[in-house]
Amino acid sequence: MDHNDKKARFDAMLDFVGCFPTISGLQPTSFEELGDGVMLFEALSHISPRDFDPSTIARGLGDNWALKSSNLRKLVRNLETYYHEVLQKTANFEDVAASIPSISRNSDKDAIAKIVELVAAAAVTCENRADYVGWIMSMSEESQAHMKGVIESSMSKLTDYELDEETDEDEVDDELVFDSDGDEDEYCSPQSSPVSNMNGLFRGSSED
Repeated sequence: MDHNDKKARFDAMLDFVGCFPTISGLQPTSFEELGDGVMLFEALSHISPRDFDPSTIARGLGDNWALKSSNLRKLVRNLETYYHEVLQKTANFEDVAASIPSISRNSDKDAIAKIVELVAAAAVTCENRADYVGWIMSMSEESQAHMKGVIESSMSKLTDYELDEETDEDEVDDELVFDSDGDEDEYCSPQSSPVSNMNGLFRGSSED
């Protein structure tokens, strides 16, 4: 991916995070603003207020990398718990956690992107995923295309997480279709659980 493509991808991810009404301040204008974990935690509080209470993290951190690291560790830890207990999925959270120092000290964009990918995948996999799909579909075609790549990249890295009680495979539908030509309710059925099949994502915007 060349520099321009990477910048456009980061911009699309930034636009997506800015869609969340739970962000308390101004919408982010640079990827580095996500490096203290505050906006990402606030965004996740819209997905699951119970699992992401934004009042539990530090704010106004300035250049305090230690407090940024604390926020990010809590963010990744809560994300892992949410994925395991609610989505029944897992990812390489150890790798994400290992990148926290490069975020808190250097605002490493690639490392921040790893977390945003997990946020995006959680959004389109959660119970209210149709809302978040709708937000993405309202973006420009270029941003939609980049978000498609973000989501596909993240979801390709997810695997099933076994809880104590086994899930009845006959009750799980693994397909999610994003189609701008359909009604919002058709983006995903109430029983769908997107985990591997992303065929048809943003199909309507790519068949002009």
